[in-house]
Amino acid sequence: MRKTIKHKVYSIEEKNAIVELYLSGQKTQAELVREYDIGDRGLIVKWAQMVREFGTFIDRRGIGPKPWCRKSRPKKLKVEEMSHEELVHYVRLHEDIKKSMAYLRKRKTNTK
Repeated sequence: MRKTIKHKVYSIEEKNAIVELYLSGQKTQAELVREYDIGDRGLIVKWAQMVREFGTFIDRRGIGPKPWCRKSRPKKLKVEEMSHEELVHYVRLHEDIKKSMAYLRKRKTNTK
């Protein structure tokens, strides 16, 4: 038996119509969630954000990260561009990691 409730899947046209009702102020988020059995109020906001950005709802499933949840990638460190303090901090972190790995390896061999 399912532990979660399965909500209806809407086409792009239906999503555009729901967002139009929301953006025009004819219905509130809560009214739309109840009327159309939408799982989360936040979905309407995400759909509206897409409509504002692209002019229509775009089905981006399977395409990659969504524009509203992009994570910044860590910058690649260039030793030549680091200040002395940054370089010392980087080396200390690197040494701490090496010590931790050696400790874990030693601990693993001692438990057998």
